[in-house]
Amino acid sequence: MSKSVDFPMRSIDKYVRLYIENLPDLSGKTVVDVPCGDGRASYWFRERGATVKAFDLYPEFMKVEGVQAEYADMSERLPIEDASADIVVFQEGIEHIPNQPALLAEFNRILKPNEKLVLTTPNVSHLRARLSMFLLESDLWKRMPPSEIDCVWFSEKRSDRIYFGHLFLTGAHYLHTIACISGFEVRQRLGTKISGTSVFLGVFLYPLVSIATAIAFLIIREEECAY
Repeated sequence: MSKSVDFPMRSIDKYVRLYIENLPDLSGKTVVDVPCGDGRASYWFRERGATVKAFDLYPEFMKVEGVQAEYADMSERLPIEDASADIVVFQEGIEHIPNQPALLAEFNRILKPNEKLVLTTPNVSHLRARLSMFLLESDLWKRMPPSEIDCVWFSEKRSDRIYFGHLFLTGAHYLHTIACISGFEVRQRLGTKISGTSVFLGVFLYPLVSIATAIAFLIIREEECAY
């Protein structure tokens, strides 16, 4: 049994942990955890019997005994062999990466055929985020728009290791699309919790969203019929 680690739990972690704990025994399976951060997903996957390979821009953040994190820049080719992973867990990472299709193609390269990418990211497709973007050009009503100062979360002098914040957040439809063009079949989309604010806003805004969607659909159909 691995030594227990007390991780400060973020809102997404309880859902990721529950997902991993409900997987069958992973003995003999190889899991790539990138970006691994402090190693919480690595720890939970190892508890299920998997062999874990952990990578991060800042591998020194790893806290799990017996897991040696390696350096990897997700904006470059990953130091992982082709078709070597049974699962890639990509937790809260894509919103930090500018060239997202290239990174997803990298994950497709390192995964064995028909195996699984588990990806989590903040949702900016709900109504609260849409309204915040309309009013403030920010995904959250209590945040200012991104700037060149606060978009960098970690950096070092004399180093090109730059960890961007939530500068590259993506909506659900965009993420679905770039996953497909990068070679993935999207098998499941899981929400985590219902936003009370979005439910309240929905009473007033969903009719407008539905009308705008219908108009856009009709215009596209008309343009397609013109060809």
